[in-house]
Formats: sequence, C-alpha cells, structure tokens
Amino acid sequence: MGVMVALRRCSVFSLSVALASAVLVAVNADSFLEANGYTDWIAGHATWYGDPYGEGSNGGACGYTELAGTPYGLSVAAGSAIIFQNGQGCGQCYDVKCSYPSCKQEPTRVVITDSCPGGTYCSTGEPAFDLSGMAMSNMALPGRDQELRNLGLYDIQYKRVPCYYPNQNIAFKVDPGSTPYWLSFTVKYQGGPGDIQNVEIRQAGSSEFQPLQHNWGANYMMICYSGQPFRGPYDVKITAKLNGHVLIAEHAIPEYFQPGGLYESNVQLAY
Repeated sequence: MGVMVALRRCSVFSLSVALASAVLVAVNADSFLEANGYTDWIAGHATWYGDPYGEGSNGGACGYTELAGTPYGLSVAAGSAIIFQNGQGCGQCYDVKCSYPSCKQEPTRVVITDSCPGGTYCSTGEPAFDLSGMAMSNMALPGRDQELRNLGLYDIQYKRVPCYYPNQNIAFKVDPGSTPYWLSFTVKYQGGPGDIQNVEIRQAGSSEFQPLQHNWGANYMMICYSGQPFRGPYDVKITAKLNGHVLIAEHAIPEYFQPGGLYESNVQLAY
C-alpha cells in the first residue's frame, strides 16, 4: 500500500513538473518572439475579397503570381499601407481571429501577398486586412462560413508571427525579361520575419555585395550601366526588416539563368 501511495505521489509530482515545464517553454517562446519583434494580440479590422474559397486576387501586388499549389497556399491577405509598407511587408505572416458566434476559437494563419489600398478600413491609415475568401472561411466554425461571410466587415484580433515553410527554402523567381545586363527577380517563401529590409547581390569574382533597387512588391532589380554584362553565379544577401536578421544564399541564381525560372536556395531566414 505504501509503495502504491509513493508511486501515485511520484506520478503526480512528475505530471506537475511536466506541466510546469510546458508552461515555462511556452512563456519563454513568447518572450523570445516578442524580443525579436513579433507582437501579442492587437485589435484590428478586416474584410474579404475574391472567390469565397479562393486566394483573393490572381497575382497580387507582391508579385507572387498564382498561389494555388504553392507553399503560400490560399490562406492569404492584402495588407493596408501600414502593413504592406510599399512592398517591404510582402511575405509577413499573421494569426487572425474573430469573436462572432460563427467564429472558431483557433486563429487562422495568413501571409501578406497583396496590398489593400482602399475600401472601408484600408483607406483610413490603420492596420487592416483584406482576407482571401479561403482565409475568411478558415476563421469560421465548420458549416458556418457563409454566415460569417455575410457580415462582410469584421472586428478581429491579429498578431505578427514567424513564417514557416516546411521543407522549403527561400527562392528567387527571375523575371521573364531579365538579361545579363538587366537582372530582376522576386523573392519568395522567406521564413521567420517574412519581410525584407533590403536585398544585395554579389557577382562571381567579386568580394563585395551591391544593393539592388527595390522595384515593386517583393521584386528587386539590378541594371548594368558599365556596358559589361553581369557575371554569375550570383550570391544574394537578404536583411529582414523586422529584426535585422541576415541571410546569404550562395550561388542562388546560376550564371546562365533562365528568364522566368524559379531557383530555390539552400538557406532560410531564422526567426
């Protein structure tokens, strides 16, 4: 009997330690994220657009083009000016949730793939999201998405979170018109902070990185003014806007790149 009581006490003690450890890990994780620029829940507004179960727009102002079947998926959003940040906010990830009777308790993860320049909320200068139809549907309880959809305008809570793309590194989509004298590409699938402060490139045979011009959305370009063609393969350096984390993707774009080609690197941004 004494042995059984001791075992029960041991089990209860072990469970208490395990629960305390789990809480400590969660608190430490939250503290780590906040220390690196991620936010706690904030009150905001949202609308939705596009097909009821689609990706919003086909392409969007970030230049990611069609999203179906890609690591981005269909749960995406257009951000108001303060979120889109003239394209530097492209790729940011947020958790969003609502509190209407038709809303589920769990948050829905969205990626910023477009800009939201007008409308009821996006034109006011405040943080606002124009959700894809799929993202809006994902906020609803099973079978109640139409009920939520009919509201049209939403009070929500949102928070900035790290981006996760399992088994996917940062990739570079070379623009179709690119040549050895004019190189332009879109940065895709950046994890962690998701956003971009600046992009630099290092040509073959050089020890120096040179800054690229932010063209639009998540697109950056380099123009040849010397009359000499660029030399690849090209190393690409990315600095995250949120927390200044730096990534260098060596030989990210080959010397004889294919215009329109998508090239996945072997690195990914840290949280």
